[in-house]
Amino acid sequence: MKPRLLCVLHRSPPAHGAAKVGDMIAESEALKEEYDCKFITIKSADGLEDIRKFKFKKIYLMIALYFKVMVALMTFRPQKLYFTASVSGLPFYRDLFVSISWKLYKLFVPLEVYYHYHTKGVNHFVSNSTLNLKLSRFFLKNINLVLLSPLLKDDFEKVATYKELLFLPNGVEDNYTSESFVNYIDKKSFETINILYLSNMMKSKGYFEVLKLSNKTKNEPIHYHFAGGWQSADEEKEFFDYIEENNLSSKVTFHGFVNGEQKQELFEKSHFFIFPTRYENEAFPLSILEAFSYGLPAISTDEGSIPFIIDEKSGIVIDDTNKLPEALAMAKESLLNKETALYCRQRYLENFNFESFHQNLVNVFSTSK
Repeated sequence: MKPRLLCVLHRSPPAHGAAKVGDMIAESEALKEEYDCKFITIKSADGLEDIRKFKFKKIYLMIALYFKVMVALMTFRPQKLYFTASVSGLPFYRDLFVSISWKLYKLFVPLEVYYHYHTKGVNHFVSNSTLNLKLSRFFLKNINLVLLSPLLKDDFEKVATYKELLFLPNGVEDNYTSESFVNYIDKKSFETINILYLSNMMKSKGYFEVLKLSNKTKNEPIHYHFAGGWQSADEEKEFFDYIEENNLSSKVTFHGFVNGEQKQELFEKSHFFIFPTRYENEAFPLSILEAFSYGLPAISTDEGSIPFIIDEKSGIVIDDTNKLPEALAMAKESLLNKETALYCRQRYLENFNFESFHQNLVNVFSTSK
């Protein structure tokens, strides 16, 4: 019989990074070949705009999740448990509460527990409170800690009560065969430049820095494309007011939330992916991996694992968003060519594709058998 694996994880909707990875795990045939899997979805928000808001409904969902996990432990009797963990705030306390179920279970039945972190910010959370430090150490005690890259290890320096440290880089779906990608690149024009920002429309993710960049380069043959969902009506208004006040309507296109063919079309028409994020929990943005899969070099910041993703041949990493104009000028000079596109594609294939992710996922659970 296959060993039993209980996965407690985020899934879409809403479509944020952890949910997308949760979808991949739930659909992983490689994982299901090795384990008898049961999945429980962490449901805490109806949409992206609700993620950071307190609602009484979330208390109900937290209690419901606890009992779902407890029932699954008693009836499914897993040997391994995977959990998508949160770093701080109310989600951390929810996770701590739910973790009591398997901590009690482990007193009587052997169970290997794996916490997978998709964001950073633990160090900041525990540095603000002695209570948070003690609770985090208790939460992480004797579990297997799964991180997205070695660059995130220091975030857990103060809470090193875990047993094993493992790494599982994200991966994204490939929309091409080798032949179809070469055909796409061969037909691509590198004369007029299209720049893409694709992520949640949050100021901390850097969309407004890209918008200001469009104003600084509006006399150049560059068009800027923005895609993503808004989390603030005020920020949405500010975005379009800025476009109107600076006469940027011919230089900027906002596409809203995109998926499927529309998303693929945006990536295919673009030449650079710009993501100057300063989001405090940014760890391993999937959007950069998607850009590489389409052969797009990326300009981004040194947040989280981004320097692990982008090397000197696939993009530019900046330590200050004020350096965006300089970085774009450098990218236009050295990265706007077919050779760079092929290199970005190869970097994706070797490190961040679906197959690599699913195999690494299976390898993670082979630890501590």
